[in-house]
Formats: sequence, structure tokens, C-alpha cells
Amino acid sequence: MCTITFSYDDKDVVARQQLLALLSTGLFVKVDTHSDIDYSDAALYEVDQTASFPNEDLTPEELEQLIVKDIQSIYELKDAV
Repeated sequence: MCTITFSYDDKDVVARQQLLALLSTGLFVKVDTHSDIDYSDAALYEVDQTASFPNEDLTPEELEQLIVKDIQSIYELKDAV
């Protein structure tokens, strides 16, 4: 899980529409801006040793396909992303 923080002009109709479209994918949720995450916790920065990484260099397109496949698998999505 990760937290993405951004700001936008809430009076801008296009910005509001884009935010709604992003949230409607289900991949992101709006949460309270105050977080209880302790960023000094070293465990947040540990590498998952059980994760598998490709051994070869990938093109950006190949990497995108891997990421989309993982997201679809995690969220049980077929046509999203």
C-alpha cells in the first residue's frame, strides 16, 4: 500500500472530473489527510525478499504490462486499467 498526496484547484471543473474518474477506477480511495503512519519506522523501507523480480531488462511497455497484470490480479479486474 502507498499513499499519494496531491493538491488541485477544486474550482476547476476538469480537475474535479479527472479526480472523480481516478477514484472511480477503485484503485485509489480518498482518505483523511491526517495519517498515523510513522515514517521513522524502518520496516516501511524494507524490501520484500519473497517478491520476485524479472532478471532481464524490460522495455517500458513490458514493465507496464507486468504492472497492469499484477494490479488486475490483485484487484480481480479484467478490463480495467
